Amino acid sequence: MPADPKKILVIRLSSIGDILLTTPLLRILRRRFPKARIDFVIKSRFAELLRHNPHLNELLVLDTETAFEGLQELRRRIRTTGYDLVIDIHQNFRSLFLRFGLPGTRIVTHNKMLLRRFLLVHMRLNLFGRIVPIYQRYIRAMAPWGLEDDGAGLEFHVDPQAERQIALRLAERPGARLLVGLAPGAGFATKRWLAEYYQETARRLIRDYNADILLLGNKADREVTGAIAAESGTGVYDWAGTLTLQQSAAALAHCNLLICNDTGLMHLACALKVPVLALFGPTTRELGFFPVGPRAQVIEHTELSCRPCSHMGGPRCPKGHFRCMREILPERVLEHVGRVLQGSDPD
Repeated sequence: MPADPKKILVIRLSSIGDILLTTPLLRILRRRFPKARIDFVIKSRFAELLRHNPHLNELLVLDTETAFEGLQELRRRIRTTGYDLVIDIHQNFRSLFLRFGLPGTRIVTHNKMLLRRFLLVHMRLNLFGRIVPIYQRYIRAMAPWGLEDDGAGLEFHVDPQAERQIALRLAERPGARLLVGLAPGAGFATKRWLAEYYQETARRLIRDYNADILLLGNKADREVTGAIAAESGTGVYDWAGTLTLQQSAAALAHCNLLICNDTGLMHLACALKVPVLALFGPTTRELGFFPVGPRAQVIEHTELSCRPCSHMGGPRCPKGHFRCMREILPERVLEHVGRVLQGSDPD
């Protein structure tokens, strides 16, 4: 077994879900090396995700507005600190630049399974065998030091100030009513369940469950969330594009359930142990990004031979029919809602 490191640097610059998927590794690292310095490199726009993480000593924040100069300054800072172990979770140009040529530093990376991913997506040849989620691949990279998954899942630490702000905004609603979060956005169009399906689901949740609806997402999602709010009447809170990451987490923590696409908010809800119903279309479980934890369920069209058509989604359906999302009807989602709210297991 290698010697225990005294200074550890983890590099994962973006994005929301990918960063949250590192939190089991950070927890296990701290438990395994309680006296080590553990720092994390992250882009400034995502720093809130780990600002209050108790397992880290320091966040090294990359301000992307400073372009290459900021990257050079961060590299000088890393060299000055003298880390004896760097865990590069990102493995892109920036992370390679930051870790290249560090004297006396051991570099650890995880297996991205690029060949198997290519064969599955482009040739429908599945060589994955046992499916290993991404967060477990991160942990496996540290197997020489005896690290193993502890089964506790993702974690997130909400800023008390953000919690107070959200509690004040929700104080007007009747506390006994269900609060269901809807997150209709996603980074790629093919990952988005149909907007009209979200609208119908919101109407049915209000009618059948007397639920309040909390619409979450970024500014780009406002067109869809605005239409849902306009058609759904009272008891709908359209907060998309108005919250910080910490405030989004605080809002999710108040939800009885989140219905969402494959997006960062899905992983954030999992980290908060909020029940999740996630709609998956172009991507599949083998690629490693399904939600983590026993309170998360995935709804997908498993019979389509054209899935997966991408490892991260795309602007349009390659086949033109978009059956992977179009054929997941609101009725099916609402059946799962009933099971979740009644506390029974899904099919």
